[in-house]
Amino acid sequence: MTERLNQAKSVVNRYAMLSGGAGLIPVPLADVAAITAIQVKMIADLAKVYELEFKKDRVKSVVASLLGGFAPTAAAGVATGAAASYVKSVPIAGTIIGTITLPAFAYVATRAVGRVFTTHFESGGTLLNFNPEAVRAQFEAEVQKAADEKAADKKPAASGTGSKAATA
Repeated sequence: MTERLNQAKSVVNRYAMLSGGAGLIPVPLADVAAITAIQVKMIADLAKVYELEFKKDRVKSVVASLLGGFAPTAAAGVATGAAASYVKSVPIAGTIIGTITLPAFAYVATRAVGRVFTTHFESGGTLLNFNPEAVRAQFEAEVQKAADEKAADKKPAASGTGSKAATA
């Protein structure tokens, strides 16, 4: 694995964790704004790793398109994220449910976005030729992969293994 790819994986891991933390913000929509800002900053840092020009406005629209337009199976995840933000406005129970749901969604979505951009940049792509429609299937697969990894992190390690391989 190249040094550049290792750096990119480190960036994605760091921002996925930050995004999950932003999901804990108790104010509806402020959490979503923070998660979006974290994802944009992650892509800016990935662009630096790959020595590419960064255009904030382009990235915002690409991320919105990528997250907002995925297939019905993944759309449930987006709906869950938005609903988790709004449900925080319901006293006590809503805050608890939103605080449990949104951090996991934010982590998974940010990790998937980071992986898609890393793959695109590794193949020689730039922000100017990134096409959300062309990577939709890869994004959905990355969402599922990140969700599976997140779920596996919550399960106790199988006896005798004691550790998990780190993946980005």
